[in-house]
Amino acid sequence: MKRIYILTTFFLLSLTGLQAQTQSFTGYIEAADMASARDDHYNAYRLYAIAAEDDWQEDNEYEDRIGEVYYKTGTAAYRSTAYTEAEKYLVKLQSDPSISKYPLTKYYLGQAVFRQGRYDQAVAYFQQFLDDQPRAPEAYRSTALAQINDADWAIDAMTRAEDIQLRHLPAGINTPDSDIMYTRGPNGTRYFSSNSFEYKQDSLTPRRMLSRILRQTGEATAVPLPATINLPGKNVAHTAFNKAMTKVYYSVCDFRNYDEMICDVYRADVGTDGKWSNPVKTDINQSNYSTTQPSIGFDATKGGEYLYFASDRPGGQGGLDLYRASLSSDGTIGTPENLSSVNTAGDEASPFWYAPRQTLYFATNGRFTFGGLDIYKSFLIDGRFRRPVNIGAPINTSADEAYYTRFDDPDQAYVSSRKPDSEAIFYSSERDVCCYDLYEFTPDPRIDLQALTFNKLTKDELIGATVKLYKITPDGPELIEEVINLEDNEFNFKVEQGAMYRLTAEKDGFTSVIDEFDLSSPELKDLAFIERRLELNPKVVLDVFTFNNVDESELPGTTIKLFTVGEDGKLTLIEEITDPLANEGHFDLEIGKNYLVEATKPGFGKATTEVDLRGYDPNDGGGNIRRDLYLGQSLEVYVIDGRTDEPLSNATLRLLKADGSLVSESTNTEGNDYYYTVNLDQPFVLNTSRSGYFPRVDTLRFTQQDLIDGGGKLVYYVPLFSDDINEFLPFEVYFDNDHPDPDAISLTTKMAYDETYRPYVMRRNDFKAEASTDMSTEDAFLVRGDIDQFFDQEVEAGWKQLSRFSDALILHLRSGKSFTLELQGYASPRAPTEYNRRLSARRNMSLKNFFQEYRNKALAKFIKSGQLTFTEAALGETTANLDKIYERIDRERESIYSTIASLERRVMLRNGLSSKKK
Repeated sequence: MKRIYILTTFFLLSLTGLQAQTQSFTGYIEAADMASARDDHYNAYRLYAIAAEDDWQEDNEYEDRIGEVYYKTGTAAYRSTAYTEAEKYLVKLQSDPSISKYPLTKYYLGQAVFRQGRYDQAVAYFQQFLDDQPRAPEAYRSTALAQINDADWAIDAMTRAEDIQLRHLPAGINTPDSDIMYTRGPNGTRYFSSNSFEYKQDSLTPRRMLSRILRQTGEATAVPLPATINLPGKNVAHTAFNKAMTKVYYSVCDFRNYDEMICDVYRADVGTDGKWSNPVKTDINQSNYSTTQPSIGFDATKGGEYLYFASDRPGGQGGLDLYRASLSSDGTIGTPENLSSVNTAGDEASPFWYAPRQTLYFATNGRFTFGGLDIYKSFLIDGRFRRPVNIGAPINTSADEAYYTRFDDPDQAYVSSRKPDSEAIFYSSERDVCCYDLYEFTPDPRIDLQALTFNKLTKDELIGATVKLYKITPDGPELIEEVINLEDNEFNFKVEQGAMYRLTAEKDGFTSVIDEFDLSSPELKDLAFIERRLELNPKVVLDVFTFNNVDESELPGTTIKLFTVGEDGKLTLIEEITDPLANEGHFDLEIGKNYLVEATKPGFGKATTEVDLRGYDPNDGGGNIRRDLYLGQSLEVYVIDGRTDEPLSNATLRLLKADGSLVSESTNTEGNDYYYTVNLDQPFVLNTSRSGYFPRVDTLRFTQQDLIDGGGKLVYYVPLFSDDINEFLPFEVYFDNDHPDPDAISLTTKMAYDETYRPYVMRRNDFKAEASTDMSTEDAFLVRGDIDQFFDQEVEAGWKQLSRFSDALILHLRSGKSFTLELQGYASPRAPTEYNRRLSARRNMSLKNFFQEYRNKALAKFIKSGQLTFTEAALGETTANLDKIYERIDRERESIYSTIASLERRVMLRNGLSSKKK
């Protein structure tokens, strides 16, 4: 078993006698070499140190061998843990001409200052060693690299040292030799082990020291247990009681070679008076291997006790490993189980089980440490030991710490440390290293929180992340601690019971993650240890650029939105960017997700693109993806009934480019609105159809002025006309007095209705003024209102109906049907009857001329072919109500400008007769 895990002592030779024998420079070197050969490094160091004194300068070999002596003194001092002395002699070697013979000097200097807690300087020495000695044995180079990582970790961990006060236990417990494993027993007794007993039957000179278990009751002086327990000539240590305090387990060790030992675990019964009896060697031991440092733990999950111990038996991970075996009430021990999740290739030792928090404490040098052995803890949750956590400074130091124990009522913990503290009984300026002393402290009552970072895609541990811990307060999140871990993926914090916290994790090349949790929640409030997994996705940077689709110029001020697309197609907005001065936006995407990017700008149509990273390999094309979005103008199309202007749902629209390629085809069953993106000054063809209506085709071309007129967007209305043309009829159109062709006596006219209509509607204000002449204010107001209503609801409405009917008539005739339209012309009774009949005929003729010229003679061919025919009736004033209409020419207000007279100047379109297709 390795000496650092037993009660360390030093066997000092009688240097006076040795000096008498050697009395020479080379004699001390030879004696030191002999001590070193048997691994007695402390006495080797003391002898080399004598040879290194200046008193030997007159010796013929001094000048040639002093560099050798410095090196051997320094390395022997290091191996005996006299780190200050090791540094002193290795520094002296730096100026010696023989320094080149000792390529490991910087390596040992790094180790010496590391164990003194000077981590920055240790890193410098190790790096110099790696730079200067590229061909040094790989074992030393790899260790130097590992120690650099340890030093970096220790520097960072020291910044998070807890405010814990350690109290050095008094003399009577601590001695000039090693004192370890402070344990509480039955009836208020306390036990510890001390290596302060001389081995009187030792065959070596000087005699070695033995360890004994001591018992203390009250304030009485501690006394060793009887020889039935502290067996003569053996090292006995480490005390562990079962939960019932009826059995105790301990180690019994034999010397093997000079200061190595091999140990076995023993068991004894504990009586009601606290005395131990019936000691036996347990069957957990394995021949020729050490089984030592027992601890008894109650597993709350499985409801039974386990024996924990350290052993170097075969099958472990390296050095000493920790094991546990089930323990029956009669002392029967089950099959040992290697604690593989706790053990390392280094050494794990001095296990201690703390039942209230289901926590295993132990010492290790196989993980990041402040130097040598550090105390770690691992929580047993759901039958699995969680990743061990260094309990931190000031409990752990650059010296060795081991044999942690903790007890309730009161909550006190104990640790054995070899730190060269001024309170340490062994310590003096001449003897800067020796033994373990016992210290007492009150543990931090807060809950342990461990955050672990992982690559979400690969599930691998993610090293080099930054994790921040926030406490959620009424005033918002309060940053408690920020940790950057360049060595592994573990982040350890302390949190208060019942509080709310937030963890954030980030790393270059990965998306950040947020984790919030409430320690008052039922699933967390009673835990002593909380583990949170933070999974960061490898990040892909999406670069989006927006352009005008017309001329491909940059389009600044575009709003770019990023959505995730769920498995059900649901969109969730992640981020939105609008840069008024630039045409770009940049987003962090997660591999394994599907995204939609949307770009919009007032006056432009929406542009979208999908970015599917569900099967994305970050090694393909690097970590950047570019998307260019071209925005055209926004076109809103509304389908209406061509006769009533009412919204018309359930129409099907097909928008095509000029080359015939389809832009979009859709049917809106719930509304009459359709949305497209088009380019200015480029033609599109819109096909619109609906059941019960004539289909229509529109050629669309929009200009910048159309965009201005539409208030930043393009709006187009599509009137559909019922395939039943008779729905439009009857309706009436109106004329100005004596129009067309005033004062004419002809039955015909060359004017079309639109030519007479337009001047007529321009005279609205004239009619209002004349109709209200010489009236009171109130009567004039009413009359002018009647005139406005007449022009709105009759004159202009009739024109609109005429235009819509004409469009529908075109579609009707194009479908192959024929149609006969009856025109009935009327006049007011102002002129003689025959004049009015001729005027009515001219009015009918103006409608026929209108149809002949409508839409670039679209109906002319149907008139010529006879598909469209007319019947006429020139009725003049024959239907007018002469009791209400003045006929006198000198009464123009009543006979020309009144609404009663105006209503008679009209043509009624009616009785349209359709026939079957030809």
